[in-house]
Amino acid sequence: MLAPIGKYEFTIDAYLTDFRGKATLPMLGGFMLQAATKHAEERGFGYSDMTSQQRVWVLSRMAIELYEYPKNDTVLIIKTWIVSVNRLFTERHFAFEDADGRILGYARSLWASIDLTTRKPTNILELDGLTDYINTNFECPIDGLSKIPLLKEDGSLVSEFTVKYSDVDINKHLNSMKYIEHFVDVFDIEMFKEKEIRRIEINYVAEGRYGSKLDIMSRSDDNDTFILEMRDGETNVCSAKVVWN
Repeated sequence: MLAPIGKYEFTIDAYLTDFRGKATLPMLGGFMLQAATKHAEERGFGYSDMTSQQRVWVLSRMAIELYEYPKNDTVLIIKTWIVSVNRLFTERHFAFEDADGRILGYARSLWASIDLTTRKPTNILELDGLTDYINTNFECPIDGLSKIPLLKEDGSLVSEFTVKYSDVDINKHLNSMKYIEHFVDVFDIEMFKEKEIRRIEINYVAEGRYGSKLDIMSRSDDNDTFILEMRDGETNVCSAKVVWN
């Protein structure tokens, strides 16, 4: 049996960084998903094992909190492990480190399993071996996942886009990291010169489908905290809370 905690190495190349020479949130989120995918595949409940059972993992909620953004040429170590499993959800945590073991940040994520045909939830407890890898000994000291309040009529339209080829995943739905990309793009570049996004929390509510026109609404609770919402007409597709520092 493999160790409960997986450890994966990535290099921050120049094309993965922004104008400051720092890794972007969508890129870091992409590395997270790669680490989660590798961890699951190695332990028998990854994409190939799931699709053989007509199931697929879907990301339900996620929070990334960074103390420091890795820079160009940095070797990034991502550790990931499963914290809990119940019938509907499994929670997975992440730690970001540099090559010297210095902590750069943490992340939490909540996953569901759905039937490939019906798109309805399946019982995660039916997956053989998954609970064997639960690990509660490794700390993830950031705040837990929370329900982000709906904007209702409180938000202002700040962006809109149509879901196109480069936005979609294998299911022809908006890629999980594309939500983050579109959310961070609503902020002016001047903000990134003065501040950092310290925490982003996302609740994935519905699937953004290919060809859909999506609106992004925003409300600022103060100068550093923003509630964002992605809508397909009147339907909330995804909500986010972004905290700057």
